[in-house]
Amino acid sequence: MSHPENDDSGEPVPLHGQVRHSHLSARVPEAVGRGVFSNGTMILTGAYEIVLDFVLRFGEPNRIVARVILPHVVARQLIAVLQENLQAFETRFGPVPRLPRVRQVQEETPPPPPPEEDPGPAGAGGMTAAQHPENMPQSPAQPQIEDIYDELRLPDAMLSGSYANAVLVRHTGTEFCFDFITNIFPRSAVSARVYLAAPHVPLLLQSLIRSLNPGPDPGRN
Repeated sequence: MSHPENDDSGEPVPLHGQVRHSHLSARVPEAVGRGVFSNGTMILTGAYEIVLDFVLRFGEPNRIVARVILPHVVARQLIAVLQENLQAFETRFGPVPRLPRVRQVQEETPPPPPPEEDPGPAGAGGMTAAQHPENMPQSPAQPQIEDIYDELRLPDAMLSGSYANAVLVRHTGTEFCFDFITNIFPRSAVSARVYLAAPHVPLLLQSLIRSLNPGPDPGRN
């Protein structure tokens, strides 16, 4: 790093230099070192960065336990690191377990007989009232992002999130540990530490890939 000197005009020259960091030597603040557990992730994509909201879905209300902001280039690096870690996991422990699904309990009693059809007045083309599009069952509407966040607890202290320009990922046979790091002089530091159970990691990887590689816009030619 250079020292401030005066140029020909007598004005001081700004400091400049290149700093190299090692992720393994990043300082872990005491408040961050214990980490937080998450069992779900939501991703918000901006023009220059993405926001990872790690959610704890356990009890009411669901809450965001960590918000991390990554530049796009770091998010793409995270995709590569996750792929490497998942491959190493499967080499050592076998396939990543899948999340269990809720079993559907089948009723032993026979279903009630269907109601008698009411043909109603036929419209154009022989369409009855029951067949009219307005009377057909409608698929549930997709929830809006505002509605999703209205049901989450997001503390004010977490609104701005934690910035990171590097990520270190480690894993055991049951969980993955994400250390989000800020590489800023004079010392690298872990800004957030998050634990995910192994079955949640492939879902995070798929969400990251979709967020950074969106499909074609149907409204564009």
